[in-house]
Amino acid sequence: MGKIAFIGAGKMAEAIIKQLLQGGWASPEEVIISDVDSDRLNKMVADYGVEAASSNQAAAENVRIILLSVKPQKLETVLTELAVVVTPRQIVISIAMGKSTQFIETLLPPDVQVVRVMPNNPAMVGSAVSVISYGRFAREEAREAAMDIFSFLGEAYELDESLQDQAMALSGCGPAYFYIIAEALCDAAVKLGLDRALALKLASGTMIGSGRMLAESGMNPSALKDMVTSPGGSTIAALEMLEQNSVRAAFYEALTAAWKRAKEV
Repeated sequence: MGKIAFIGAGKMAEAIIKQLLQGGWASPEEVIISDVDSDRLNKMVADYGVEAASSNQAAAENVRIILLSVKPQKLETVLTELAVVVTPRQIVISIAMGKSTQFIETLLPPDVQVVRVMPNNPAMVGSAVSVISYGRFAREEAREAAMDIFSFLGEAYELDESLQDQAMALSGCGPAYFYIIAEALCDAAVKLGLDRALALKLASGTMIGSGRMLAESGMNPSALKDMVTSPGGSTIAALEMLEQNSVRAAFYEALTAAWKRAKEV
């Protein structure tokens, strides 16, 4: 029996496969992939030595774990295909945004163990934040398998599914927020006369260091902010301009918009 099948071989599937192989969670022979794009399949086979299946059904048969990494709009079609081969002995993990475990369970045979996960873009470098929720029939083996897999990608947290879309608006979409902030900082630094390559190094290094401070110090963000904000200094002048331009309010609206869109998928 194969260990894991990936239905959909896009960028996130590749990130997961890469980390699982590098970490020794699976060997290439234990990974099966399926995708409508034959060129993509061939590249994955060449790059990682995994097995390509002739169809979604062929990939899903006789594996312990089925990982659904298709677009949310295609999930119903894929689940309908898989329903004739999936059994309650298997674990089905979905990373399709906005699709509930209940939605998946209704399209699969009774008692199938379903897990819903939202990893984020830094999975590609082994620094993801993943949020995990469990369906009605998920037993301890499914919980352990999901936590084991996504811990190889970075940090993994369990969350009640009623809050999955809210978490997605923060951590799932969050990398894009950081990238646009980094881009804006670099542009502003270039305007002030800095070389763009150096500006990018300064921006990324500052973000990485600040993230570590936040994660490792255990301090509240406001306290960390105060540590670099001297009375009458440059930082407070900059923060004043951010407040005047409603940056804080923009993030309130951004996360709400992302949460609402997830419910529309």
